[in-house]
Amino acid sequence: QVRWARRLILHEDYDNSTEANDIALLELDQPVLCGYYVQQACVPDASLHLAQLGNCYVSGWGSTNARSGNSPLLLQEAQVYLIDLNTCNSSQWYQGALHSHNLCAGYPQGGIDTCQGDSGGPLVCRDTQAGHFWLMGITSWGVGCARARQPGVYTATQPFYEWILRQTG
Repeated sequence: QVRWARRLILHEDYDNSTEANDIALLELDQPVLCGYYVQQACVPDASLHLAQLGNCYVSGWGSTNARSGNSPLLLQEAQVYLIDLNTCNSSQWYQGALHSHNLCAGYPQGGIDTCQGDSGGPLVCRDTQAGHFWLMGITSWGVGCARARQPGVYTATQPFYEWILRQTG
């Protein structure tokens, strides 16, 4: 399916120097058709608890290798794990660079991660109780790709639930 962006809505408090409020919405020119390759994920409100979540996945068209910069011909998907924000902000990891509205996901030892070109892509997690997927985060930034103690950093969608509702009417 090919769709065009009709409108881009940037968060009014986005700060590109700190990546705070790194969230935007796209209004498409026409609806997408859900099927095997396209499915919905719900945006969580404050009532969702992380303990309800099972497997998490990231996907994107970004580089598969930080050095080559080559984009894949097929959409890539990988399972990742949510990592405690305090761990990610520790002195051996990101040294306090993450905000309270960030999520950290990947593997402590590295090896699997999002990379350049994946920004804006989804971090979805399966709800172990309801069975559907939640859009927990949006790929934001990282240092290199798939490095140990430097997993992907995502903008958490949960804190922006009300903002998303206001923008989408």
